[in-house]
Amino acid sequence: MNSEDQIRKIFLIGVSFLLVIIVGGLGWAIFAENDDGQNIDPNITFNDNRNPETGPSDAKVTVRIYSDFQCPACKIAESELAIIRTEYQDRVRFIWNDFPLTNIHPNAPVAALAARCAGEQGRFWEYAEKIYESQEEWEYSTSPRNHFFELVNELNLNEEKFNQCLFDENIMDLIEKDFQEAIAMNLNSTPTFFINRKMITGAMDQASWRQELDSALAK
Repeated sequence: MNSEDQIRKIFLIGVSFLLVIIVGGLGWAIFAENDDGQNIDPNITFNDNRNPETGPSDAKVTVRIYSDFQCPACKIAESELAIIRTEYQDRVRFIWNDFPLTNIHPNAPVAALAARCAGEQGRFWEYAEKIYESQEEWEYSTSPRNHFFELVNELNLNEEKFNQCLFDENIMDLIEKDFQEAIAMNLNSTPTFFINRKMITGAMDQASWRQELDSALAK
């Protein structure tokens, strides 16, 4: 068994029993239409521990992103959101959450792990952007790990530290924690966003993001 298979096997053991529950409901969700948003149960709490984030920690508005690196709709969403993050980074806190739909995206967990390991070197957002930009190059690859190491070199990351991180069960546990949190909230599509406690599903364009964020900031 090669190292790529070992990484995937370790992660899948942790989430496979959850996929049995949701396998029937997630297949259709990848291109879910954007809705008007809804407020979630006020008793639900978010666990942001060690999740990649950017923006002020005490921001009035927090955007939580539940996404899947192999999801085409997520790639579209990220291309718009990347611009919004730069524009609002002084006023809005953005937090990443991994929600890899492994039953339809078998390479998503490895991509999530690679991005987290880039994050351990302080480069999560740049690395995530490159993963999405090159999605077509690795999404159906039998050895996507090779491509992720190419991205390591593009960003001048420490390859040895990156490789060691890929086998760090603590990092894998963080991805599984996000996954379980999404399931507990009955999320069934990617991408899903929370603007404070307002839930929105599907990709939004820049104008829609500005409208939502300006409204939340004005409250």
